[in-house]
Amino acid sequence: MTSLTRVAFTCFTAFSLAGTLSGCGGSSDTPDLGSVSGTVTIDGAPASNVTVTFTPVEGGRASTGTTSSSGHYNLVYSPSEAGAVLGQHKVTIRELKLDFDESTPESERSTGETTAVPEQYEQEERIVEVESGSNEINLAYPEGS
Repeated sequence: MTSLTRVAFTCFTAFSLAGTLSGCGGSSDTPDLGSVSGTVTIDGAPASNVTVTFTPVEGGRASTGTTSSSGHYNLVYSPSEAGAVLGQHKVTIRELKLDFDESTPESERSTGETTAVPEQYEQEERIVEVESGSNEINLAYPEGS
């Protein structure tokens, strides 16, 4: 084999191997997700800084979100994926607990108001359905208010 043929063969092999390896792991382990957003209200008022958790009834990773000052939330499945797994979910809400010690600078402390979530609402589980596409799921406590 001449040196030019050897170089061409080596380059071809390297590029072929790189193409094959780049295909490995190319499929995502992320299940099908639906985007989920909504508003949480308690006694008719927007609930701010409340953690919303959707846990799949069939098992699997939960999705969470935190409400804004207007009570609005968007669920996140992972650091790189928004939404929740398709299917039925148990929904819970919790008051966001911000723990700061004396060494935490003022600039890093949340200045937003946190809505107190009554214990009966923190213990309540609701079943909701997440479908493909966009889902607006508003949560009013007590239910129907």
